[in-house]
Amino acid sequence: MHDSVDWILVGKVVAGEATPAERQQLESWLAAHPEQQPVLDSLRRLWLTPDAKNPGTDPAVAEAFGWLQQRIHGQSTPADFHVRPLWSWRPWAGWAAAASVVVLVGFWGWHQLRPTTDALPVVEQTNPKGTRSQIHLADGSTVWLNADSHLSYPKTFTSALREVSLEGEAFFNVAHNPEQPFVVRLKTGSVRVLGTSFNIRAYAGDSTVETSVVTGRVAFIPQSSAVNERRTSRGQPAVPASDTLFLLPNVKAIQSLTRQLVVTQSTVAVNQIAWTESKLVFRNTPMGEVAQTLERWYGTPVTLESESLRQCVLTGTFQNQSLREVMTIIAMTNRFQYDFTSSRVIIKGPGCEGR
Repeated sequence: MHDSVDWILVGKVVAGEATPAERQQLESWLAAHPEQQPVLDSLRRLWLTPDAKNPGTDPAVAEAFGWLQQRIHGQSTPADFHVRPLWSWRPWAGWAAAASVVVLVGFWGWHQLRPTTDALPVVEQTNPKGTRSQIHLADGSTVWLNADSHLSYPKTFTSALREVSLEGEAFFNVAHNPEQPFVVRLKTGSVRVLGTSFNIRAYAGDSTVETSVVTGRVAFIPQSSAVNERRTSRGQPAVPASDTLFLLPNVKAIQSLTRQLVVTQSTVAVNQIAWTESKLVFRNTPMGEVAQTLERWYGTPVTLESESLRQCVLTGTFQNQSLREVMTIIAMTNRFQYDFTSSRVIIKGPGCEGR
């Protein structure tokens, strides 16, 4: 590739369609052109700050900023799409006026999502079922880690990104730092913010991954290998799932791993994080999910005697109650029965088929 980079190739990398050889080409190009780092850093900050008004005096960044604003606010992109190599600083500015913003964002996404190679001390926090914890990160951010969850994070954030990895559920209250975006790595994508609060539910074995925003703005990027298209809950046309999906307060993204799409819908954010205050909130929740949540919360296996019980739903709020107390209330409300032993709970009943 020498002195240029093919931006279509960059887009392939971010879409998960590039070969290992193509990925290596891009890695080598970036290593040989460190002078492009300021441009990429500026675009990263502008892309994650949709209300930014001042892109600075650099003409390349200023022009690219205009395209980013169009992308953020959903405006159309030019019809005359052209591909042009990235040369030195000056031709890059000219390219910004002709190349598709999707490709521009693609390169930014690849740059952000590629694994860092800095060897930093990493803390591994694992909560077994029945255990929850609060974690204070070096940057001032706070993480509430739910039961049956695992969080990996560095002792200090010294690279361009504040990166952590999550499996399970956690609520993040991220300290604001526009110079160092915060990234949560998931097995099926990533979440990026500058400083905001949000909840992620990404348990291994679940059929969905949910990201709910409490305050601020969150960028959710599903991996194209796991999701092939994205739709809204109102059935609007699908767009590539490798695109960034921006979420505002009281909105959540539900990534279906079985149906291969992402749906956005309104939500009551306080209900999504009630667990951080020792509350269990169910709103028309299927009993299969209720049983799974109770098992994680109390650390005691909870099973349904028959598959027909999965058709039942539960609405209720429980706080600081024992598992036996919760089961007694559930049984009274929905006419269920249960067997409670020292090792497990079995929920019984006629089920809810046809209701």
